[in-house]
Amino acid sequence: ILQSTSSRLGWTRWNWRSDQPQATYLATLAVGKFDLSTGTTEGGIPVVNAYSRDLGANDGAARASVERTGEVADWLSEYFGPYPFNALGGYVPNTTTGYALETQTRPFYSPRQFANGSNVSVVVHELAHQWYGDLVSVRGWKDIWINEGFARYAQWLWSEHEGEGTAQELADYTYASHPADDAFWTVKPGDPGPENQFDGSVYDRGALAVQVLRNAIGDDAFFTVLKGWPAKYAHGNASVADFQRYAEEVSGKPLAALFDTWLFQPSKPDAPAAGTRSLAKAPATPPVQPRSWRKIAATNDVHEH
Repeated sequence: ILQSTSSRLGWTRWNWRSDQPQATYLATLAVGKFDLSTGTTEGGIPVVNAYSRDLGANDGAARASVERTGEVADWLSEYFGPYPFNALGGYVPNTTTGYALETQTRPFYSPRQFANGSNVSVVVHELAHQWYGDLVSVRGWKDIWINEGFARYAQWLWSEHEGEGTAQELADYTYASHPADDAFWTVKPGDPGPENQFDGSVYDRGALAVQVLRNAIGDDAFFTVLKGWPAKYAHGNASVADFQRYAEEVSGKPLAALFDTWLFQPSKPDAPAAGTRSLAKAPATPPVQPRSWRKIAATNDVHEH
């Protein structure tokens, strides 16, 4: 909630108050000369986007991406439930940093995220965090999969929405693209360790685990979990173990072996049996690269500081 109070000598003091719980790392402050755009989502949430006036060549691509914030939030609410806060937007300051960050209600985007043209996928990633990471925060940093695996999976769902490759096709491509001796498989998304907190494996292998979970419990239970999880732990903290228990409660299936195999083992899991709704078998030639792959890959450094 932003309020201004005029004071003496022509100065204006601005007061900002968050009326909902917020993890400290999700607070942000930007000072500079910005162009603002305003609007509302279909649900009436106010949207404020801000762009530094000196973004140069990245300006058009940044606007083409971030201006879809309201649309993306409305779309994500179909999967995750109602947008959880009372404000929405994003800002792109003229900074040399390369990452983006899910700062609560106002994600931060580096201009470098748009150096190769518009990329709505990064907006999808950061807005997905408003549910997975902001509304429900991790109990400890080792639980980062709950944030990054699901934010990446949201990008896969967006790819499917845009007709640029289904989530299953992206999972197949990810699995087949990394041979068994690839270091990709040595990082454990369920507990990656401080040195691998934001390793690419946490994102891609993390999303892969989400797709495997979906296949194991079926779409009805999966999408119930996807929407029910943020509601169950709203404005609180939760762990990977909490998520496993919740998925088991909703699906009625034991999932300990699945979570252990895909999140906690430092090796490439075996592909499921042929003929099932499954991942492509290695060492076969990798499937055709989905059209969305490069856009998604361009966001691999979103949280690398």
